[in-house]
Amino acid sequence: MKKILSMILSLAMLIGLLGIVPAVAEETAQPTAEAFIGYANSDWTVQYWNDGAETKVKPTNAQITGSGSYTVGLDFTEAAPDGVDLAFTALIVKGAIENFPGLCLNIKEIRVNGEAVDIKEGYTNDEDGATRMNIFNEWVTALPADARSVKGNTTDLTAQMVDKAAFTAVKTMEVDFDVELVSCYIAFANSDWTVQYFGGIPEAANMAAVGSIINGEGTYQAKIEMEEPIADIAFAALIIKNGNKVYPGYFIDVKEVKINGEAVEVKKGYTSSDDGIEMRSNLFNEWVTELPKDARRKDGDLEGASAIIVEKEAFKDMKTIEVTFDFIFGEKPVEEAEVMTEEEAKAAKEAGFHAYIGVQGTDTYVFRNAWYDSYGLNDTENPFFNRLTGWDPDNNAVDYGGTFKDVEIKEDGTYTVSLTTGEMGFGETKAFNLLFVSTDIPNKLMKGDFLKISDIKVKIGSGATQESGTVNTEEGDYTRIDIINTYSQTEAPFGYTVPGPNETIEISFTVSGMAD
Repeated sequence: MKKILSMILSLAMLIGLLGIVPAVAEETAQPTAEAFIGYANSDWTVQYWNDGAETKVKPTNAQITGSGSYTVGLDFTEAAPDGVDLAFTALIVKGAIENFPGLCLNIKEIRVNGEAVDIKEGYTNDEDGATRMNIFNEWVTALPADARSVKGNTTDLTAQMVDKAAFTAVKTMEVDFDVELVSCYIAFANSDWTVQYFGGIPEAANMAAVGSIINGEGTYQAKIEMEEPIADIAFAALIIKNGNKVYPGYFIDVKEVKINGEAVEVKKGYTSSDDGIEMRSNLFNEWVTELPKDARRKDGDLEGASAIIVEKEAFKDMKTIEVTFDFIFGEKPVEEAEVMTEEEAKAAKEAGFHAYIGVQGTDTYVFRNAWYDSYGLNDTENPFFNRLTGWDPDNNAVDYGGTFKDVEIKEDGTYTVSLTTGEMGFGETKAFNLLFVSTDIPNKLMKGDFLKISDIKVKIGSGATQESGTVNTEEGDYTRIDIINTYSQTEAPFGYTVPGPNETIEISFTVSGMAD
């Protein structure tokens, strides 16, 4: 009994680790993509975006041709002989979305002025038309929905991989990284779990594992060849690493399984995912006693589908296994938005909400963050929330003063939040990166249509009142009203002039549904 329990626990643990490293992939001729380091110093006077703009920053970019190891770099010595500090940096790959969908980045080392710096584990996502891995991005407060990792599991990943303090006088920066494409492999374990393959390094187990790079619909193969045959098997499955992230709704249809070069009988199977990240089709899995909730087939017929599509006897004395399968397009499943119940919504509205004006400038980077962010309402270590704050050339916080009018929302009506600058105004700031209202209204309340925000208007300084703004319920936990957001807007905002000393910005909006 203890042995059986141990095996089951081992299986559970290993299944959770499926896809840590992809199988060695067959390389085929592919288009290229260009990798580079995106960078901005604290006052945004020194930047590099690989956008054709003239700059004294000297890049070392890399042409991505497929899975492999690459290095990119930046040299700031001509642009800033004393080095630069940091506001933002990321590893960015242009062309990856089109040519290498689902590409995963894995940063191995970051060097500043030739010295390696400590790094945390980051994630890959697609943003602004390119694939990226944020190295330091303070504006990310929650992982994006398409965040993915070479590990598979995205728990405890961060958009701030490095300590900002390590980037106070950067003259050169280099990043060594691996590229992994979405690939398939065969996972298995023999009957006593002494011989296993779960997407790791094949050579360690005296076997050769070959998997196909997955690039949309098509017919693909995966194969394992061992030096010595195994007597029996405990588990086998075809795995597409990150498949459910990159190709949600697609179907795996196993067409042929060859063991020791001979085709064996293949019964009716299904496609599923244990964790919402990897995609799989079980070949032999005795521990599945009923179909998982996300089990699916292209024909919709799950009657008789099983987690055992190849009988155990067929695996006897297995030395090689080869699986051929069709990867079939499927519509992305429509996910039901997480919403409150009527009782929860009523209690939330009775308690009331708050709204806070927020801003971030260019140049001197004067800001007031969202109430829930770093430097926000509850950040006692950095009590900047009740003033405008910027940074001096040595990266020290500067008090720009100013006063804020925030509001409490208790009933239906029109509300106005505002900020009035102090004697320093916004300093040298010529434009805004962000202008917004952060609220403590839960997104799941808004998505349940229990509350509505409309009639958004903004007046900046002596400028005309503009009817402009978007209600954002897709990022984080709380609803935000975006007036200006250069990080996500595809079109330039209305024309405006940044207020000088003792001038006011007002944002008004109408709330309805509080009385329901």
